[in-house]
Amino acid sequence: MINDAERIYRSLKEELDFVTTYLDLEKLRFGEKLQYEIEIGEGVSQTEQVPKLVLHTFAENAIKHGIMPSEEGGVLKIRVNSEHDYLKLTIEDNGIGRARAEGHSTSTGKGLKITGEFYDILNQINKKPIKHLITDLYNESGDPAGTRVEVWVPKDQEQDKRYKL
Repeated sequence: MINDAERIYRSLKEELDFVTTYLDLEKLRFGEKLQYEIEIGEGVSQTEQVPKLVLHTFAENAIKHGIMPSEEGGVLKIRVNSEHDYLKLTIEDNGIGRARAEGHSTSTGKGLKITGEFYDILNQINKKPIKHLITDLYNESGDPAGTRVEVWVPKDQEQDKRYKL
């Protein structure tokens, strides 16, 4: 992390390696209560540049607020697909959902706020905007059944690679 401190972007491969290391550590900590899957879609180049911690931030939130409060634990799924001129990153959990997590969490909500502000700043220099959407998931009975975060990162951000913090 210290060696990466000045970088805003890193390759998708570096981000996937970072989040995989984090998830492996959490798996050691929580055992069978935490499962995860990572899928890379056809035609996705792992050399594409993504904002650093884009996967980690949402994976950490999913584990902390969605999966760990559930007695049976859950599954975190990360999918990366190519969609037109964007990489679509999906982070989905089958945890307790955001509405139920509000009652169990001591979270300040600053992580998501800071992430949104970070994307707003990047969008001032991006040729195309980074977009993200958070969706609450429900089971057939209408009960909360997890959260899906989708982040669209524009491909080929030559201009952005010049910027450092």
